[in-house]
Amino acid sequence: MDNARSLMYDTSYTGPTYQTTTSVANLANLPRFGHESDFTSIFSPHADEQADYAAGLISLFVFLLIIFIFWTVVILVFKCMGQANAGFLSGHAFIVPDELDDETNIHKRPFRVRVVFLVATAVLMTSVFLFVAMGLTNVNNAATTMGKSLQSTEQLVRNAEQIATNLEKVGLKSIEIRDDAVSELDNFCPNNPNIGDYVGMDITGIANQAKTDLTMLADFISDGLEALNENLSLVRTFTESADQATKSIQFWGWEMKLLVAGLFILPSFLAVGVGLVLLDVDVEPYQKALTYFFMPLFAITVIACYVVCCLVLPVSATSADACSGGGTVRGGPDDTVLTVYRNLMGEDDGLIFQFVGFYTQQCNPEYYPFDFLSSYLNDLDVAVDSTNTAYSAMEDNQGLLEEQCGRDFDDVINIVEDMTANLKSLREQAYLSLDLVKCENINRLYVNTIHEAGCTYSVDAMAWIFATSLVISVCGLIMIMLRSAYYTTEYLDVSASWDVLDGVKAVPTKSGSRDSVEEVESMGSVVDVRKVVDSNTGPRREAVAATAAVPIPIKVSQDHDDEFEMGHVGEADSSDSDDYF
Repeated sequence: MDNARSLMYDTSYTGPTYQTTTSVANLANLPRFGHESDFTSIFSPHADEQADYAAGLISLFVFLLIIFIFWTVVILVFKCMGQANAGFLSGHAFIVPDELDDETNIHKRPFRVRVVFLVATAVLMTSVFLFVAMGLTNVNNAATTMGKSLQSTEQLVRNAEQIATNLEKVGLKSIEIRDDAVSELDNFCPNNPNIGDYVGMDITGIANQAKTDLTMLADFISDGLEALNENLSLVRTFTESADQATKSIQFWGWEMKLLVAGLFILPSFLAVGVGLVLLDVDVEPYQKALTYFFMPLFAITVIACYVVCCLVLPVSATSADACSGGGTVRGGPDDTVLTVYRNLMGEDDGLIFQFVGFYTQQCNPEYYPFDFLSSYLNDLDVAVDSTNTAYSAMEDNQGLLEEQCGRDFDDVINIVEDMTANLKSLREQAYLSLDLVKCENINRLYVNTIHEAGCTYSVDAMAWIFATSLVISVCGLIMIMLRSAYYTTEYLDVSASWDVLDGVKAVPTKSGSRDSVEEVESMGSVVDVRKVVDSNTGPRREAVAATAAVPIPIKVSQDHDDEFEMGHVGEADSSDSDDYF
């Protein structure tokens, strides 16, 4: 009995307290736009509390998705506006004035945009690496820890099934012993029914009590085994389902590999295109490949990424709420488990509640669920002592009993011996059962499953996946908006186009050399524009010659019915300059 009591009332082990991680704290503090953040509201009997919590999660999803959709629409609007209205944001090449005509340093803009593009690319690719290294690695850690917990659960189930098998044998043996004892007790001492008074022991009473105990024991084992086997079947089914679910969580499946590859490889091609432009290398086929193949694929990948980001956000918030305890009292996952049970089962302080409380609340003796076994183990010890006494008495007085009763007592003694062995076997199984379900075993399994796998690795994984996918989405949209960075810059001669051609802009050129002589064609004439240096005004441009005749306005007048006079506008009338026809 001392062994049983030490197993039942062992207080040397105290379950560890859950330490709230940074990821749990940050995700649990996400804004809910005025809605509830208590995870246990999902299991509340009040529908309005469930709806309020769900509305907070939906608000997170919609809020973030609207931002990304609005940004995407803005990019499309700039594209439709074209180069004339949106400039380089429309996706066309930069058009900047010649440095000599650039009074506002517009020519520096392409370089700055390309630097921003390359920085966004570097941040995006770093985030992709962290997505795999921190996000998916934590998912793998969670799955590994969960797998170990399931293996421990499987071992506990196998041990429990072995105990159930042993109990079944004890029960069958008890029934067999009971039946043999009944047949022997009906003719225990035919020659002297009061043999107990003669030997100073109520042998008949002991035998009858043993028969009653064996009957009760057989019924107890039968009923207990039925419930035990039913519960073990449920536990095994749950364990197998959890194991299959754990194995089916393939965050590193082909879909995720394709997404990560797209987010890492495609930006590399885009960055190479920008690098070629910075090196003044104009590879038009490569630019066309970027425009019509790589950039569309990259845009699709970014859209998929920000959809994943929006979906992960409410899931992450839910996990953090469950692990923090939710509401104003952040009691951790232990408080969540107990509160969920109370929401589902009401104010039930029965045996199941005690089991849940004992194993999840750090083995708090307040919830100790095995007090009912104390009386059972006491009765079992009394029965073992009684059968030992009866066995010793009959064995010591076997000759006297046979003389007084006129029968052989070997079978009776064997039955009592079997009865004693059977009760001892039952007591041994009771000790094994208590050792199997002692708080240290179950609580460690609970801590590994809930504290480690569920509320540390899983939430950290969700936090990293959300954070990195958010950065990837933002940087990806920046790169899409600044896609003109991988086009060669086009230069525009502003002074020549406006001053010489009277308000008509010249056609821009992709040449970055800006030779000293440029030609501008318009209206059938070519004007030679040269760079000159004035000692007062510095570099400027002026038209120095015309390579084609410029039309001169003339005036036509009629002097007679059949004579017309032509002359230059502003020229004095002179017969020497008049033409007649």
